[in-house]
Amino acid sequence: MFDPRHHDFCSAFYTVEKSIEVVVPIGGEERRIRIDALRNAPDGRFSTKAYIEEDITVQPSYPQTGDSFGRKPEHIRVWISYDLPWTNQDSAEGALQQALVSRPI
Repeated sequence: MFDPRHHDFCSAFYTVEKSIEVVVPIGGEERRIRIDALRNAPDGRFSTKAYIEEDITVQPSYPQTGDSFGRKPEHIRVWISYDLPWTNQDSAEGALQQALVSRPI
């Protein structure tokens, strides 16, 4: 585990201890959510961070010729931050269980 005393430019360290992905209905459609159980250094407690998978369209900026783009818009999948209620447990499993009790809407 990283020791924050050796990296004084960092204000906190979190290690991803375990991750799960769940598929849940949100707003009438099936959505994929990833939940990471994070160990906080140095106290060893576990919290969670969640992400939801989104399909987006992006316009690549390069190459560019004059005022037009050299590539067409592309569809990509990304993970974006997703709010779940706060978690604080003694184990990764406990933190994930607490996060799952919150049930996304």
